[in-house]
Amino acid sequence: MKNPKQKFYVYVDESGQDTKGNFFIVSVLILKKNQNLILEKLKQIEAESQKANIKWSKSHSKFRKKYIERLAELNIFKETIYFSILYNSKDFLQFTAKATGQAIVYKIKNTIDYKATIYIDGFNKVELERFKKELKKVNIKYKKLRGVKKDENNIFIRLVDSICGLIRQAEKGDEWVENILKKLKNNQIIKEV
Repeated sequence: MKNPKQKFYVYVDESGQDTKGNFFIVSVLILKKNQNLILEKLKQIEAESQKANIKWSKSHSKFRKKYIERLAELNIFKETIYFSILYNSKDFLQFTAKATGQAIVYKIKNTIDYKATIYIDGFNKVELERFKKELKKVNIKYKKLRGVKKDENNIFIRLVDSICGLIRQAEKGDEWVENILKKLKNNQIIKEV
């Protein structure tokens, strides 16, 4: 009997186009199982931190801190969040696809028979088509690729938006952010790929 294909759910956000190529970040959340449990945990974290339904840049810093600190405490997020940083380039779309592909390859490790469902924030149809071509170049198998129009409506996209925002803050030398990033990395919740 053939083993069923493993399913991965991938959520992608990027930030930094406003820096004119100086700094660009892609954050990727990859869930293999426990998607409903993780959804409930994220809802709980958002409610406790009072960061519910708000993008990172629009939320108050005390709510952001509570949100990330709660996230850093939970093993359920272990090996789920990846990020990549691009400096001094404006090739945002290609880098977003490359970073997404690298995160998927890292997560699936030796899994051969898989399909990924990918949700990406803010891409229009033309950008999604280009993104598909870039994914094919790195041999990523996907079942669906969808753009998310209103990132505030998707709790998983809000999570990767928060990671992008957190890493952008770290680039500015915020001591608290540097410490919480270290904790997230040590707890194997986030990994740079």
